[in-house]
Amino acid sequence: MKRTDFLESSSGRLVPTVQGQWAFVPDPLPPPDLDLARLAAMVARVSQLLGELNGISRTLPDPYLLIRPLQVREALTSSSMEGTFTTLDDLLLLEAGAEERGGIGDTREVGNYRRALSEAIRSLDEVPLCLRTLRNAHRDLLSGVARHRGSRAAPGELKRSQNFIGAYEIADARFVPPPPMEAQGTLEALELYIQREERGLIPDIVDAALIHYQFEAIHPFSDGNGRVGRMLITLHLFMRQVIRQPVLYLSPVFERRKDEYIDRMYDVSRAGAWHAWVAFFLDVVAEACEATIATADALLALQTDYRARIRAVGRSANLVAVLDLLFQRQVVTIPQVAEYLQVQYRSAQLNVEALVRAGILDEMSGTANPKYFIARGIRDLIERPPDRDR
Repeated sequence: MKRTDFLESSSGRLVPTVQGQWAFVPDPLPPPDLDLARLAAMVARVSQLLGELNGISRTLPDPYLLIRPLQVREALTSSSMEGTFTTLDDLLLLEAGAEERGGIGDTREVGNYRRALSEAIRSLDEVPLCLRTLRNAHRDLLSGVARHRGSRAAPGELKRSQNFIGAYEIADARFVPPPPMEAQGTLEALELYIQREERGLIPDIVDAALIHYQFEAIHPFSDGNGRVGRMLITLHLFMRQVIRQPVLYLSPVFERRKDEYIDRMYDVSRAGAWHAWVAFFLDVVAEACEATIATADALLALQTDYRARIRAVGRSANLVAVLDLLFQRQVVTIPQVAEYLQVQYRSAQLNVEALVRAGILDEMSGTANPKYFIARGIRDLIERPPDRDR
């Protein structure tokens, strides 16, 4: 990290670290010179879109119609941003109980992301958002991952050695976050900021931008910081009831604008460019709201279409029940359907065959004993979300 690039920073300070290098320690939040008046128009636009998104989520017959597909998409994109890749079909197969294909651990790690996110959201019913929430999410994210990176990451534990970003050697790093001892204090200060009672004039959506930057600048874990940091956005907005259901995820937009995403945060550290970062963050939230609203509309339309197809092949209540299951779990087996419906195998088989005839389920190639069936229409909406303008 070039020390001279950070000498004039108004958002933090430099401290010496290993190998004669320097690390950046962010100042406590909030930034003293954030001009909220310049952000007012963008905050108003985003607030309107968030209100529209909350209105849609309230009208859903089951919010998990939207939550589960969005969480799968988030897991795939947030993980791919950190170099962990798998296919959507492999992830859905793994979550349906199939063996991981390829055997390198990436699919399991992506599956861990969705489960860690779901568990962290659930935990907010019991405890407020805190450092323990994030440590537990990190533990769930990297537990059972045999890859060299995961095995070194000490799931759930804060870093014990200096980490760095943008190179294989610290001398070439673009950014060096706080050393472990400094990170502990800054992370505790961030927790106090998140939980503060006197919130002042800062809108919650702006707060989310500040909190996300601060976590990423601290980089408290040896690995997995980007993914946990992006979970933190949804957790904060849900805890503050900015979103009434956990249906807003920013990773798909961040992935498309990855270079700008990284550069905007870097410029906060280097030059105190808070306004540019928050404006970028608000623009990402607006884009994500638009995409989520379009996805909700498309999923509801698909559900209506599927129910019409069901009426054409039979009027069994079990068919409707299986259809509801498919919006939560896009890949199923006949034994799983039998267990879900509490019926015998043959009855479940007849229901699956009816859904195949209706064009709702397809048998997946390369699977046998048991056979796996996929709701390809729902799966395609996860992989290729609709454009709201269309």
